[in-house]
Amino acid sequence: MGNEQRVINMKEKETKRKLAVARREQAILQAGMEIFSQKGFAAATIPDIARAAGVAVGTIYIYYPNKRELFIAVIRNYILNTSLLDLLKKVPEANIATTLTNILINRLDLIENNQTSRIFSLMGEIMRDVELKELWKEQFLRPMMSMMEGIFEAAADNGIYRRMETAVATRAIGGLILGFLILKSMEGDNSPLNRLPQEKVADELKNFILHGVLNDAQKVGTRKEDNP
Repeated sequence: MGNEQRVINMKEKETKRKLAVARREQAILQAGMEIFSQKGFAAATIPDIARAAGVAVGTIYIYYPNKRELFIAVIRNYILNTSLLDLLKKVPEANIATTLTNILINRLDLIENNQTSRIFSLMGEIMRDVELKELWKEQFLRPMMSMMEGIFEAAADNGIYRRMETAVATRAIGGLILGFLILKSMEGDNSPLNRLPQEKVADELKNFILHGVLNDAQKVGTRKEDNP
């Protein structure tokens, strides 16, 4: 066997190994979602999750040092799916209207998943547990807001967004989208949004985020009032 073939074989083995590691981690995260949802954070145990995932208890500790870290990872894995991260990376340079619409469709699709109610329940656990809350802020909230601020500033540098206070803008947009999704989810089958195509809902919300509620004439008048 030549050196070139050996290199190819080594690369193939490494690829298979990485895929196996990723599949095992996903099995752990899915089992974690099931067990944490059924029993709550306090009552759930690592052995429970290991049995549900079909792995040894020690295998879980290879990925996550403790139950709190696993709990946070379960929620983060659900909220930040790969397709969303890919879309967010495109914001500074891509067509902002199209990209934002696709991001909103991604989030609307997420709450159609029957696991949404579980996430709301698990988020409640975070708010009641001081250590979980700090870990959530450290591992998810701060990195997420930092990423959003970086995206906003890059888009402003490219002339896509107007200049404004980044911390305010990112939290306003994020809060609007989050609140919209929570309200739609709470309304359930009776939500009037269910009568509209998903793409229409996303497009209307996109227009609201980018242009607000004022028509062009009113915007001009408001600018004059703000800058007499």
